[in-house]
Amino acid sequence: MTRLIFAAGIGSVVALATAGALALPPVLPNDTRNETRMEIAADGTVNVINSAGVVNVHPGTGRQVVVVYTTHSPNLEVDTSTSPDRQRVEIRTHVLHEQKLSPEESRVEYDIAMPAGASVNVSTATAPITVDGVSGDVELSSNTGEIVVRNVAKAHVHIRGIASAISLSNITRGHVEITSTGGAVQMGGVTGPLVSVGTTSGNITYKGDCSGGGEYRLTTHSGAIDVTLPPTASVDLTARSVSGSVVNDFPLQEKSHVSFVPKAGSSFAGTSNSGSSSVELQSFNGRIRVKKQ
Repeated sequence: MTRLIFAAGIGSVVALATAGALALPPVLPNDTRNETRMEIAADGTVNVINSAGVVNVHPGTGRQVVVVYTTHSPNLEVDTSTSPDRQRVEIRTHVLHEQKLSPEESRVEYDIAMPAGASVNVSTATAPITVDGVSGDVELSSNTGEIVVRNVAKAHVHIRGIASAISLSNITRGHVEITSTGGAVQMGGVTGPLVSVGTTSGNITYKGDCSGGGEYRLTTHSGAIDVTLPPTASVDLTARSVSGSVVNDFPLQEKSHVSFVPKAGSSFAGTSNSGSSSVELQSFNGRIRVKKQ
């Protein structure tokens, strides 16, 4: 029976990989790989709760959520359910009979194919999360697992992390909100009407043009903020640090009216091109640097 499940699972993973899925770890003889399919409404939400392992989310076809998952212990179970109106799909990992599991036995690897327009909400403790190319809203949280989001357009992207490394790339026309305690936040090609990042001690790195006439707010207490802009960036930019250093290597036109008095080495303000997007960089004692791409 184990060999039959293994063979079926491999076929499913090959098919998903062809559609752009990320590769899952190889199946070991004592592992169990399963697949389940659930109907979801056009604007429904998929909720995933998984402590350890991996969660990969990517686009699928049709109106079904396709979940391929691998467990490493018979004392660990995956529950899946759909609400009667198909607005909500639940995928949850839980331990049977309050068993004590080893770190390896506690892991579950998920590969989830999402229908177009459906939103996803993933919560993990240590499991890394990758969301690539979905067309619905994205809400992710993790204590220490790495969080990666890429190739998402016109969606809300809300991320909460404690010590999680967070990476966003190619997010266009997005409503992006990120909060983190100690994890670093890296963004490349992230634009939208709102891009807001707040960390306690994590570094924030942004590389892009801040386009779209939106509000870009990057704030940290003790981390560093590094922003790299192309010459074509159209920004109204302010940068302030209470006790950290502030360096500007990007050509800006001086503003005649600002809400504070710029001070060399700790704050500056200026515009580039038409200044269509508002960019605010703030720290308490972290370094801030803006440079030209």
